[in-house]
Amino acid sequence: MRDIRGDLQDRAGLLEEQINAHEAQFDQLIEQLKREHDSRLEDLKTELEAVNRLLELELRRVEPAPVAHSAPVREPVHHVARHAPQQAAQHAPQHTPQPVAQHAPSPSAQHAAHPAQAVAQPPAQLADFLIRKLNEAGAMSRDDLRRFSLQEGYFADADTADRGVHATLLNVVKAGLIRQLPNGNFAPATVLDTIRLRRAM
Repeated sequence: MRDIRGDLQDRAGLLEEQINAHEAQFDQLIEQLKREHDSRLEDLKTELEAVNRLLELELRRVEPAPVAHSAPVREPVHHVARHAPQQAAQHAPQHTPQPVAQHAPSPSAQHAAHPAQAVAQPPAQLADFLIRKLNEAGAMSRDDLRRFSLQEGYFADADTADRGVHATLLNVVKAGLIRQLPNGNFAPATVLDTIRLRRAM
């Protein structure tokens, strides 16, 4: 077999030279970046000093000079202010006004107003809610949708919810936004249903 120790030594020497060259190049780049960094900082510091000088001059120009006679001017104002309450007390009527009773709404009336506001939901919001539920959970029955509607506060009782959900589902199915399956459940509209609806429109 041929002795390859010399080849390996040559290869190792070549790799060391390449490593040294890369390190030297790296050091040069670092040195160049430091010089550029220092030069840029020096320019910015010089510009900052110039701006601060201009700002100081501008503040001196705009800031008003202190008024020397400000104290004598305020004295008559305090003098009048001390006597004003006494004069007002002399000319004020002797009777005191009676407080006007304010009738706050009873807690039962306030409690009764909140359910009415929660139940009065526009039909469009209920339709959007049903479509969103079907898109999130997949096919569901009318009872499931009614239960979710009651939980969200769209209706006050089960009977009203049953009628409202049923009518809304029929309208949404007719519009092609959802579909009714053969088993009676409702599901999101498929891509084919959407294409048919757009063609019909």
